[in-house]
Amino acid sequence: MENPFVFGKVVFGNHFCDREKEIEEIKKLVRSKQHIVIISPRRYGKTSLVINALERNSIPFIYVDCSFVEDEKNLANLLLNDYVKKFDNIAMLEKFLKRFDFSFSITLNPVSIIVSQVKTNTLKSLLTEASKNYVLVFDEFQDINEKNPDLVNKIRSIVQFLDKSVIMLGSKRHLLDSMFLKPRGIFYNFGYSMHLGKIAPIEFKKFIFFWFKKNGLEISEKDVDEALEASECHPFFTQYLCHFLFEKTIVEKTSVQETIDSILDTNSVFYEETYRSLPASQQKALLLISYGKKQIYSAELLAKFGISSSQTLQKALKALTKKELIDKNGDYRILDVFFKHWLYQKVLNQKV
Repeated sequence: MENPFVFGKVVFGNHFCDREKEIEEIKKLVRSKQHIVIISPRRYGKTSLVINALERNSIPFIYVDCSFVEDEKNLANLLLNDYVKKFDNIAMLEKFLKRFDFSFSITLNPVSIIVSQVKTNTLKSLLTEASKNYVLVFDEFQDINEKNPDLVNKIRSIVQFLDKSVIMLGSKRHLLDSMFLKPRGIFYNFGYSMHLGKIAPIEFKKFIFFWFKKNGLEISEKDVDEALEASECHPFFTQYLCHFLFEKTIVEKTSVQETIDSILDTNSVFYEETYRSLPASQQKALLLISYGKKQIYSAELLAKFGISSSQTLQKALKALTKKELIDKNGDYRILDVFFKHWLYQKVLNQKV
């Protein structure tokens, strides 16, 4: 029996939950040639959303994962290797490549382009040509800015003149805000900004019931509610929890809590290493956040967790945000839902 709850990769078709409103919005924006910026924490399904929106509406696109980009040569390489999938034969591909001013080689089975040298206008020529027929999708775009700000400036100078939509996705909110949302940012007012939130509980409920029933497995409304409360309706962690709940239910009836305990045990070594690697001030800040109170700077909470001052806590939270262990969207939250459960069950209960 194939497990319908998919995590850790791009999700397609019926395995992709909800986001109908966002898919429709992306379709309309792309067809009106509007640039789009999609911001959310990692594992919220940005990539799956964009690819499903484009493919469902038969909109051709070229995809670049910017986490692998360090310079123009890397970027040209990634662009071209997604572009080559559009060609039917090598002769057509070679003819196409000779139009550009750069050095390259081609390997076969599968076809792959290796760029060895780029010239001043190579990137402009490639992006301009690609955008004639394809929407350009740059995933985790802020990663280029961290490694090569000059390249970001060059991309900005090119894409502002492209005819078709450019879609930029990112997860590091503090960097993206400075790039796209602040008046002095390099991409300020570049395009329509979408902030991706969690999936509504009612949509996840329908999704979970559908797949259990379709596979002849029973799950109670109480169990679904418990699963959604534990996963906080986080797109990745809900699929993750339901994947293992589904697997265990195939063998024998199991509880949501037993499945959570199994997940925590499986990941305990990783979680412990992550926690132990942090300075004491950051460990205390993590525990304070996992405690779940709103007034994190109150004298009572600072004293409870042995934090000397609000300035010390602020510094620790800034460091944890940079390490992508926590995020702030109104309140601070631990990004890995099950790491938060582990802290609360395995560490916090021993100390508080």
